[in-house]
Amino acid sequence: MFSSYRTGLVAALGTVLGAGAILALVDVVHAGGGAGAILALGGLWALLAVPLAIATGVVLGAGTATWGEGFLGRFFRRLRDDRDFDRSCAAALIAAGVVGAVLAFGVSKLAMGFVANVERKPVGAQLLGVVTVGLVPILALLALPIFRGARYVALVVPRVGPLARSLVLVVGVAGLVAAAGAFVVFKRLDYQSLDLLGLILPALLPVVAIGVAVLAYGPLSGLRERIPRRGGVAAGAAVVAMALPFIGLRGRPSEATVVAVTERSFVGPRMIAALRSHSDHDGDGYSAFFGGPDCDDENVDVHPGAREIPGDGIDNNCVGGDAPIDPNDKPTPVERPDPGVGSGSSALAAPAPPSVRGGDNVLVIFVDTLRFDHLGVTGYQRAGASLTPRLDAFAKQAVVFERAFAQAPNTPRSVPSFLSSRYPSQVKFDKVFQNYPSILDANDLLFEALHDAGLHTVGESSHFYFCDRVRYPDVCADFPKRMHSNALQGADEWDNGEATDIPPSNHDSAGPRIVKKTLAKLDELAASKKKFALLVHLFEPHSTYMEHPGYKYVEHGTASLVEKYDYEIAFEDNLIGQVLDQLDKSGLAATTTVVVMADHGEAFGVHSVYGQADFFHGDSLYAELTHVPLMFRVPGVKPCRADDVVQLLDMAPTIAALFGAKAPASWTGRSLVPAFACTPGALPPQPAFSELLPAPEWDHEAKAMVTADGKRHVYYRTSDSKWEIYDLVADPEEKKNIADSDPAAKDLEQKLAQWIEGPLAAGGGK
Repeated sequence: MFSSYRTGLVAALGTVLGAGAILALVDVVHAGGGAGAILALGGLWALLAVPLAIATGVVLGAGTATWGEGFLGRFFRRLRDDRDFDRSCAAALIAAGVVGAVLAFGVSKLAMGFVANVERKPVGAQLLGVVTVGLVPILALLALPIFRGARYVALVVPRVGPLARSLVLVVGVAGLVAAAGAFVVFKRLDYQSLDLLGLILPALLPVVAIGVAVLAYGPLSGLRERIPRRGGVAAGAAVVAMALPFIGLRGRPSEATVVAVTERSFVGPRMIAALRSHSDHDGDGYSAFFGGPDCDDENVDVHPGAREIPGDGIDNNCVGGDAPIDPNDKPTPVERPDPGVGSGSSALAAPAPPSVRGGDNVLVIFVDTLRFDHLGVTGYQRAGASLTPRLDAFAKQAVVFERAFAQAPNTPRSVPSFLSSRYPSQVKFDKVFQNYPSILDANDLLFEALHDAGLHTVGESSHFYFCDRVRYPDVCADFPKRMHSNALQGADEWDNGEATDIPPSNHDSAGPRIVKKTLAKLDELAASKKKFALLVHLFEPHSTYMEHPGYKYVEHGTASLVEKYDYEIAFEDNLIGQVLDQLDKSGLAATTTVVVMADHGEAFGVHSVYGQADFFHGDSLYAELTHVPLMFRVPGVKPCRADDVVQLLDMAPTIAALFGAKAPASWTGRSLVPAFACTPGALPPQPAFSELLPAPEWDHEAKAMVTADGKRHVYYRTSDSKWEIYDLVADPEEKKNIADSDPAAKDLEQKLAQWIEGPLAAGGGK
């Protein structure tokens, strides 16, 4: 009995560990990184292969003990020789396939309700698991009647040479699935950009193991039998495999090893993240495992999210070392622009008369997910023409800030930031760690300041983010979870009618209905003679990208995403043109400041972050997500193009300055009015900062800085304690990290660290 189990275990260890070694070698060649990466990747693949080898060995050993050695061979010979047995096996496979397909379809439909459409996804996943477990026995009862019918269907499956019906069925279905998958990967999904092999390669372990077994016990059986003491060799391989994780994954690896394993390997990113989540020794939410961000995993008060305490000899937040003590023993002072330009002035002081007036009204056209570098004004074209003729014409009448940066890469962090003129981590939320936190009333938003200055404040939108169950209980009333972002503070009226919930909003072309009611509102405001502030939110460039009549779609893969995105921008440009035309027709254009801006940009797989290709937004702080349009058309102000580095949180102080509104003391942005002359040096140079805050759907954190001259982008990935620096002049797509080669790297990193530990932590912005 024991020898039978030993035979099965040896066979399994040899084939599965051999398959693991083959796949590990493929991964090592792809990832590079030297000896450290070889050991680490060997350890990760061993963690996958050893349990599978042992489980397979137990099964094979049990089979051998029950049916004797060679039972698999006898089974396949019986399939070949006993046609009725073959027919029954084929019918069982068909029945299992039908039941499995029904289960998969049912679970996928339930997943949309339990997981995709709800905010508390972990709870939804648990409910889905309970329901799925309940479905399995019910569907299993259907297998018997399906099996009986499938016996007749099995007769249609041909026998090909030595291949029995069952084997033909298995091979045929596997071939069809592989062909369909290859078609999708190579023709539709752009396999060069998507991180698909990171998902596929681990699943190939049992497939490669079967291939190794077929060779070892088939054509190469003679070679296998000549190996002396095969049992001892298999046992030795198992010992080495079990030791590899302890050898390759312990200690603090080199930067090259961490990069190779966590960014370039196929299995490293997901496995390292999983292992870190289970190796947080002090329970502070951060781990030091394999170069993780926690610089002291035995001290719960030391981690990247901690407040730095100057002069205590401890690097509390694990960035930049211990902060020095201010020689005056006072908090780092926050520089404030002169109150006369309307930024950061005391709430108790009356604002000085504005040096430049914005007219009577202000219209903010806020386009979601619009990259600056996809506008015609930057030279961008598709099919030989600009996508944005109306915005291009508008830019010729406006002050265009060519280097404006958002403070966050997604709407629920960026909108509160630019409305409150504060960095995302400084905004007061009901709960920070959630996907769509509510802005607390304690924040001072733009519309509140403009309302106090005598402007009638109005919002036009049609999106779930602007649902307000308190002020407008009848809007969005049928949503399963009703949004309360509280972004409407200070609005005298806000029309968010016909908004759709989160999943359908991504397939909704809301722009035409928003523009229709905006045109009517402009007519109404013109007739009333009220001085107003109007914010219009347009959503089209946000994924999922919709196709519109009049555009020719020809691309595939990532190129098709960019193409659809571009034509969404073109579609939006036409809508914006209608709003601008209405300003002219109503006579409001001469007295209305118009601001065009976006909350963040969009990514198309140029970068990979935390082991995943960076598509869409919200995952990183690369310039493709933070470099956004910001244009001011001000009555009487000469148009120009300013190359100052500015921030979206400067928008509110600028509008306040144009209209003589009191800028709340909590605002950290500055007025950009001095830059309207486009005179070099008129606006003191300052860096632009941005933050990626953790949330349930993407639990990662980062900080970034674009230097005041706009030449360097310094990016600190807090979640994996990694520094990146990019030359935005020579490398605008940020493909080459020069953190190890730039002579100024340490100084740049220190400047970002000083901002994190000083003004940001103290509530200031400079």
